[in-house]
Amino acid sequence: PQLSAALGRDDAADYSALLDWGLRLTVLLALPCAVALLVFPTALVAVLYQHGAFTPNDVTQTVRALMGYGVGLMGLVCIKILAPGFYARQDIRTPVKIAVVVLILTQCMNAVFVPYLGHAGLALSIGLAALVNAAWLFVGLRRRGIYVPAPGWAGFAWRVALATLLLGALLGWAAHAIDWVALSAYRWRRAGWLAACLGAAAALYFGTLLACGMKLRQFVKP
Repeated sequence: PQLSAALGRDDAADYSALLDWGLRLTVLLALPCAVALLVFPTALVAVLYQHGAFTPNDVTQTVRALMGYGVGLMGLVCIKILAPGFYARQDIRTPVKIAVVVLILTQCMNAVFVPYLGHAGLALSIGLAALVNAAWLFVGLRRRGIYVPAPGWAGFAWRVALATLLLGALLGWAAHAIDWVALSAYRWRRAGWLAACLGAAAALYFGTLLACGMKLRQFVKP
């Protein structure tokens, strides 16, 4: 709705600024989540699902698929930001054309990955295809001059990269320091450890951003 309103005012600068805000917010929140899915998946799956008939082998198989989705999480979320950049301009055809080509690409990757990775290959194909889809939409918006990145992306990127690196290191350590599968008999203890690890990772992530001078209030409202 905000994009459509900016278009109705013929305010190209505000239109681009809204897309820029959405992309920055996506990077800020989705990138650390993607890293968590890649380095901390066993803990997440074990705590949420390893109960009753859900066996340790089921945890392992689910983790493989979850990591495949983690690869493409940034793409999956960015599509929700970039595609409306076309939709608000009444351009439905471009995102659909891209989606059709990406669907074909996904099937081709399935043919390559599934024989070797099984069900995880399906998730990986979807994740990689989402990255291609998002990149294609981004390039389309840039080439048409619809989206012009606002100043400050370099400083924003290195701060988020540093904070994400520290978050990933902490979660990676926790993933190996605690035997999440073996703690299945201690559900509440295991859930407490998970909450503590995620809370510490979030505190480290946002604390690092603040220490590096990032003002998080700028993301509250475009």
